[in-house]
Amino acid sequence: MTLLNNLEVLVTADEGYRAFEKAVVAAKTRIDMGFRVFDPRMHLLSCEAREFGSRWVDLLLAKLNEGVDITIALSDFDPVVRPELHRGSFKSLSILLGIAEMVTGHGRLRVTVEDHPARVGWAPRIALWPKVQSQVAQTCDWLNGLEDAARAEAIRFMPRFTEFTFEKDGKIHPKRREFPPMLPVTHHQKLAVIDDEVLYVGGLDLDARRMDTVHHALPAEKTWHDVHVILHDKKRALAAREHLESFSAECAGEVSIRSPEGLLRTLSVKRKRNSGSLSPHVCDTGIMDRHLELIEQAERLIYLESQFLRDPVIADALVARAKTAPGLGLIILLPAAPLEVAFEGAEGLDYKFGEYLQAKAIGRITEAFGSRAFIASPAHCRKSEAGDRATLCGAPMIFVHSKVSIFDDHAGLVTSANLNGRSMRWDTELGIEISDPDQVRMLRKRVMGAWLPKGADDCFCAAAPETVKKWRDLAQQNASRAPADRSGFLLPHTASAAESFGTLLPGIPVEMV
Repeated sequence: MTLLNNLEVLVTADEGYRAFEKAVVAAKTRIDMGFRVFDPRMHLLSCEAREFGSRWVDLLLAKLNEGVDITIALSDFDPVVRPELHRGSFKSLSILLGIAEMVTGHGRLRVTVEDHPARVGWAPRIALWPKVQSQVAQTCDWLNGLEDAARAEAIRFMPRFTEFTFEKDGKIHPKRREFPPMLPVTHHQKLAVIDDEVLYVGGLDLDARRMDTVHHALPAEKTWHDVHVILHDKKRALAAREHLESFSAECAGEVSIRSPEGLLRTLSVKRKRNSGSLSPHVCDTGIMDRHLELIEQAERLIYLESQFLRDPVIADALVARAKTAPGLGLIILLPAAPLEVAFEGAEGLDYKFGEYLQAKAIGRITEAFGSRAFIASPAHCRKSEAGDRATLCGAPMIFVHSKVSIFDDHAGLVTSANLNGRSMRWDTELGIEISDPDQVRMLRKRVMGAWLPKGADDCFCAAAPETVKKWRDLAQQNASRAPADRSGFLLPHTASAAESFGTLLPGIPVEMV
């Protein structure tokens, strides 16, 4: 067990962004970052940071003028499948490069937009060509629906999408004979290293959409619950910085794979020859491996809080442990529905496949554990008139994006990885293990306590199988009451909607979703 120095558990962006800002303000020599989403237009929250201006652009410029070197690795995305994210990354790049032009001090700014070099093989690309062409055409239609100035602005930040289009008569059209390379993998990490001494890591990217507080007073579609940690640990901070310097070359197969010391990671590598595969070469599965080890060792209570629980490997491990540890309890907290399904009405096969996998995993786990397991989802304490997937027991759902796993008082994992095959084996992910018993208890109290009514007894956060019943009783009591009369946010999760919505896709790797 290791005591982590100055460990802080940050629940929601309100806490996470303030701590992140303060760490950046205190930077003396260098700041190294890797984010899936990083919007430098984001408003600053902390008093310390707001002394430099109102937005992150002001803070970054001030630190550069102080002589602090800043390196940022932004994730890129498949420009056909996720054009809005591709556009967002290059918009952020443009803003950051604009900051570099204003620097009057000695700090150096280096910004890269990194896509994972793995590509879908030729055979599946040919098979999927009609679908890909349809997606290119849809984005062209969207662009053509914009005013000229807005269209030019959008295209400016879509450099890899425009490779598959041409302009004629003032409109954007798909190149019909193009076979766009399909990107099956992404860099999903969210971390920052300050002065090789402070590490900020977990599930939070930086933008306005993720902004929320522990009160979750926003409309359902604007809620966002997440968990990050910050700590002062030179060994782990240096390992994280070395990861940021090497992950791109590792994914490309240009250097040997070396797992970062003291950290947990997922990292895959592009295949040298790939004619028929949808997948990359799976290499570093440290996050999954540690989950499997800790599941096998757990005796009293496992608590899992995640955006998804879809991975059959994790489900298999939980089912097996249920049989060998009769005194083990299990609590899982998930959002009532995936974000795109709940708030955007998504009905694509990828969403249906993901829901199928999660419903199947939950069914197997609950059957194995019986009454020793409880699956929860959070919702507001107010009435919702909608009857869609964004509503749970008559109340608007709270979207959960956390990635936290806690095992007895033995270990807690805070990472960027969901409990799905993609995060466990394909995408680039990073996280940390907390192993000091007192710090594990602190983590559990902060994470579990965020969902409980104010003043809830400590037994609701105990590493004991009896905690399962306490959570179930509270959630069921809430479900039987009007939303305004409920205590805390907990409600029973229901998988029935996912079961009816979900679809099995034979031959498609579970890691795709």
